[in-house]
Amino acid sequence: MNNLNFFNKPILNLTEDQKSNIVHNISITNFARMKLLLVIFIIVEISFIIFNDIPYLLNPSKNIIWKDSRFFILHLLTSFVSIIGLVIIKILTKNNVNEIKKLYKLCIPVLTILLLSLAAIINGLDQLNLGNISSVFIADLIIFSAVIMFRFPLNLIVYLIPFLTYLYGLIQFQHNIELLISNSINGLIFFVAVILISTTIYNYRYEEIAKSILLEETNLKLNYMSNHDPLTGLLNRRSFGTQVAEKMKCFTKAKDSAALILIDIDHYKHINDKFGHPIGDIVLKEVSTVLTGYIKTTDLATRWGGEEFLIFLSQTSIDDAYSLAENIRLAIQNKIILVDEFKIQVTASFGVSVLKDNLPNSFNTSYKS
Repeated sequence: MNNLNFFNKPILNLTEDQKSNIVHNISITNFARMKLLLVIFIIVEISFIIFNDIPYLLNPSKNIIWKDSRFFILHLLTSFVSIIGLVIIKILTKNNVNEIKKLYKLCIPVLTILLLSLAAIINGLDQLNLGNISSVFIADLIIFSAVIMFRFPLNLIVYLIPFLTYLYGLIQFQHNIELLISNSINGLIFFVAVILISTTIYNYRYEEIAKSILLEETNLKLNYMSNHDPLTGLLNRRSFGTQVAEKMKCFTKAKDSAALILIDIDHYKHINDKFGHPIGDIVLKEVSTVLTGYIKTTDLATRWGGEEFLIFLSQTSIDDAYSLAENIRLAIQNKIILVDEFKIQVTASFGVSVLKDNLPNSFNTSYKS
């Protein structure tokens, strides 16, 4: 695994599907976090409207925090954006994955820009009060950078627009030069820190998910390898026996029957001697392909021995088992295996037996019967 590149999406040895899964996972997390932030914004803004803005509009001389009618408009607009954003997220996240990807690429960044820009304007109006150095915008900026995950340079674009709005608000409303310079410098320091924090959080989460996906896929591969024949891809003997034993327990309780079909490729040793073992392996693969094409998803197939195959048929009568065995026999017989300049046709011998509910649960006992 490669080291992370700080200013870019982490560069890992991943396939495109794996990268897509990581982005999708991050998107789902962002949706959930954005919904929580929107709910908080709605509660906070409505509270300010009820306990600050409306009392001021009714009585301008009242001793309250924000003494300007424009705060009412801004708080109302922030509430409206939050409510609309919450509705949009709920609607779009009910649709398919493609819609979720579109939502992540457009809706989450837009909502972040709008909410932070409104906070920046509110912060600017705060400068009208003498000596007020309100940090509403800085606080919101830090919260968003820590909660919503954007990769670089997307986070730079998303947070730069509100930050420029913040600077414009300072210039427009702060008439004290010292406070204007001080707030601007402090804001710039926080802005740079936010970009660094946001990028670090995104890269860390990206790598964390990537490791989880790679570990899960590795475990799946190891599990597959431990349960399947490496040549044919069919179940190996151990896994086949275990699964058959489990199925037989269910059949015993339900009084159902099952069947076994044993397939033995005729003159397989002659094929190996004449054409070589690599050609013999190809024959085994082709025969296994025929078998998997005829069995149901509830059935099991294994390479039982060198050239022997075994099929377990769930809820199958002896007549149905004979019929299936004949179809498979004909399919193998009629199949022409092309290998280089060789055209090989093989036949196979079959044995069919029925497993009834009164047989022991042990597969080995059933097989010997």
